[in-house]
Amino acid sequence: NFQDVTFKSKFGTSNQTAMSGIPAESRSPTAVGVTVTTSAPVTRQITNTDVDAVIVTLTWPQIQVLEDDGDIRGDTVQYKIQIQHDSGGFVDKITTSVSGRTGDAYARDHRIELTSGFTTVDVRVVRVTADSSSEQRVNAFEFTSLQEVIDNNSTYANSAYVALRLDSKQFNRIPTRKYRIRGIKVRIPGAGANNSGTPTVDVQTGRIIYPSGYIFNGTFQAARYTNCPSMCLLDLLTNTRYGLGDHVTDSNLDLFSFVAASKYANTLVDDGTGSGAEEARFSCNVNIQSPKEAFAAINDLAGVMRCMPIWSAGSVTISQDKPTTASYLFNLANVGEGGFAYSGSSLKTRHSVVSVSYFNMDSKEVDFEVVEDAAAIAKLGTVIKQVKAFACTSRNQAARLGRAILFAEQNESETVTFSTSIDAGIVVRPGSVIEINDPVRAGARRGGRVVAATTTTITIDALEQTGLPVLNDNPTISVILPDGTVEIGSISDFTGAVLTVNSVTKPDGTTASAFTSAPNVNSPYLISSTTLQTQLFRVIQVAEEDDINYTISALSYVEGKYAFIEDGTALPTRTISILNQPASPPSNLTVTEQTVVINSIARSKLIVDWQPVVGSTQYLVNYKVENGNYVSQTVFSSDFELL
Repeated sequence: NFQDVTFKSKFGTSNQTAMSGIPAESRSPTAVGVTVTTSAPVTRQITNTDVDAVIVTLTWPQIQVLEDDGDIRGDTVQYKIQIQHDSGGFVDKITTSVSGRTGDAYARDHRIELTSGFTTVDVRVVRVTADSSSEQRVNAFEFTSLQEVIDNNSTYANSAYVALRLDSKQFNRIPTRKYRIRGIKVRIPGAGANNSGTPTVDVQTGRIIYPSGYIFNGTFQAARYTNCPSMCLLDLLTNTRYGLGDHVTDSNLDLFSFVAASKYANTLVDDGTGSGAEEARFSCNVNIQSPKEAFAAINDLAGVMRCMPIWSAGSVTISQDKPTTASYLFNLANVGEGGFAYSGSSLKTRHSVVSVSYFNMDSKEVDFEVVEDAAAIAKLGTVIKQVKAFACTSRNQAARLGRAILFAEQNESETVTFSTSIDAGIVVRPGSVIEINDPVRAGARRGGRVVAATTTTITIDALEQTGLPVLNDNPTISVILPDGTVEIGSISDFTGAVLTVNSVTKPDGTTASAFTSAPNVNSPYLISSTTLQTQLFRVIQVAEEDDINYTISALSYVEGKYAFIEDGTALPTRTISILNQPASPPSNLTVTEQTVVINSIARSKLIVDWQPVVGSTQYLVNYKVENGNYVSQTVFSSDFELL
């Protein structure tokens, strides 16, 4: 769009050469301010041996000739600039002239390169055109200043930069410049194990394309361009020049967690335009050009892909908020005496509208994506939260971030805290999803410890206190196997305390006819059904109280939220309590009549009795005599006497 534009660039390699053609320099000016005449050239000497060039500035206050008839015309003045190295004789470097007319001051610069190795250099300006002897001819000029120039030949290794020269006729000031860059090349996973393929990069989008069934084997390819946030974070942690590589190496990292996060981040989702196009779930597009605290930089990059960095067992791992199966089970049998303590956030901390700022690649400006929750607005009013989407250039990625924040504030605001013993405390880690059966909240005991087990049968404890579901309620039992994995079996039969399973779901989603191995005796179990399911929480903190006790804090987890956030899929219902369900009606109603003597008068007494309903503490008895109205009376036991 513009003419006479010179553009040169360096891409930040370690062995790049200095920029040529558009010199970078430092100048040291010296004022001269002496008029140059034909008989008196003006000379100045340079003694700084580091000088690479000189810039001579000449100024004409006016150039014009007044004719006798009143006309004003221009004039021509010839001059020379000469250089002398170490008194070796002056040599003409510039021989030129200025021609034209001006009633105002006109200045001209001349840059003259110097030969290295000198001790002194003399710069002389000589006027060739004869001096004016008439007041009507004005063309005198002066040697205004001399600038000593030292060229900057720095290569600026490992820094990408550009040199841009523009014609000042097209711009009345230095224009704003914006550059679209791909940034630093980083490592990406290499060829997979078991011939599962090699990841590639879509150069247009920066997305890493993983082959179907890819298995990471711990090796990486050569560095290349990608905007995968997981690989960018890995590069920041291990690079010795601008990252933490002097303190963190691959041996200090759980590389498999980084690759797992990368695969989830690069999965295609709808781009929100309605055209059916897709984009990577999370992309990292940011130019970090100022120092940051390590903790802040790591958390910023991890937050792009909904990850939490964790230092554990001498290594750094990242836990990602993504669909996850439960990895441990808790009930009153394997927690402390205090049971489960719940707390929620205040309504004052919740929002109904989120305004997410992101960099719009179309307008090249910061833009805003506003996400609203109609149900929350009806309940809370319009409460706006301002959020900056770090490293985000996608409108739909910004929208997904806003929906995730609103969903979390409205549906994941409850935390649970409990203590447990070392056997669970050393296994459960932040980011893990756990299942909980709390009889106080659920209204029924559905968990305990295994008394005996095979790969197809589980004998449970405390049968009398356990509220077993009926077989047509799709009952399942979750158990922890000796290797620490959780498997879920479909219950096909109850024989006393022995539960038989005929189908087992494994952590990877596959099914089998039996558990992989028999659970250990005293390992925890949980029973679930359609009408009463377990609670799900994601662990956020595990703290060691003493040598054998740990305190776990977890945040409520909704397994269907990811599809809801990404494409609006309706959330599945999860019933975690039967306390708010209508109680079953009493059964086995019996009535017996007795004759009693009251004040020497024989009276009839009816004794009404029924089978108690588990969980009910009050009953409403309605009766009427003859054709009278019904009389209602509340009783607190499973019998009632009527005279």
